[in-house]
Amino acid sequence: MAAAEHTEGDFVAVSLDRRELLRVREAVSSAERLLGREPGGAEPAPEVVGELIVALEAELGDRQTEAEVADGAAHKQQLERLGARFRRRREAFARLESGVSKLRQMTSPPAILDVAPRELGESSDFDRVLLSTIDGGRMVAVAADFDDDPNGAAAALELLAENPIALEHPLLEAEVLRRRRATAVADASLNPRVSPVLTEAMGWDSYVAAPVVIQGRPIAILHGDRRDGRLDVLHRDVLWRFAVGLGQAYESASLRRRLRREREYMRRFLDRLDARLGDLSDSAVQFAPRPTPPAAHADEGHPGTAAGAAGAAAFEGILTRREIEILELLTEGLSNRKIADRLVISEGTVKFHVNSILRRLRAANRAEAVSRYLSRTLERRP
Repeated sequence: MAAAEHTEGDFVAVSLDRRELLRVREAVSSAERLLGREPGGAEPAPEVVGELIVALEAELGDRQTEAEVADGAAHKQQLERLGARFRRRREAFARLESGVSKLRQMTSPPAILDVAPRELGESSDFDRVLLSTIDGGRMVAVAADFDDDPNGAAAALELLAENPIALEHPLLEAEVLRRRRATAVADASLNPRVSPVLTEAMGWDSYVAAPVVIQGRPIAILHGDRRDGRLDVLHRDVLWRFAVGLGQAYESASLRRRLRREREYMRRFLDRLDARLGDLSDSAVQFAPRPTPPAAHADEGHPGTAAGAAGAAAFEGILTRREIEILELLTEGLSNRKIADRLVISEGTVKFHVNSILRRLRAANRAEAVSRYLSRTLERRP
């Protein structure tokens, strides 16, 4: 229960501006004093307001004087208005969350910007929504959603695309981007800080605007209005909350796309590296021709001879007997196929042993493995 109350308190704190929150606290404190209670210090939750309304109704029945009854009734009406405001804000934000959650599920940043106006229109009371990106100090309209008027949205986008708006002083949108907060505008047609092109395209009298910010940098701006012109603080807060959610969804999608790109690059790099290592392990190593040994020593260099014994002793505990035998043949510059023919085994088995030899000797390629073999065996030969 305590967790639920804490959540409601948080909701009130983040849903109301400072002046509204002060009025709520004063009303609740007055109601508690009227009921003979000690005012609490916690943030008032909607449930607390509802409980106080019920208590005041019960208390009014016991009041004797008209002044006391009027005082209690006034508090009751004030709390009822606050309770209705709480419910309206909570319902608006809950509805808005459904639109933001759809954006979070998308993986393409450009697609997120394309559908953002539609999602905002469907999850709020705005009749028309416009999204413009910031490009070279200009506001470029890229997507719009007009309720039941797709032709109007297309016409507005066409007009604004032909006339990008420079974000310069004293344009109101320039201040919106600079201050990084949502702003409500009334009497747009009479406001000298409102772009005439924007007013002509949208045909509005009042609207709200909010920046879309990514890592402290504004990348876009949202506009929203209602055809009846009835906009209040809640509409401003709804647009701002959606703009914040849009920015987070866009940034997350951009990060996921960058990670996928890096992963693909790394995969290709490793594929090329693996292919190159395969070429090095499969190719024959060419050495200067060695003088043909006398017939009596025709087997020199193979396990069982002095050279083979030196090799076996030098790499005992590091390589297996078969690996030493294959390494001896590598010193003759034989390819995997020729080694397989010599030892009557498959070429795949030879490749497996060669890779094992490179790994055990920590050699980058066959030449380095042969070099290490020769240097260590020569040290041990009598």
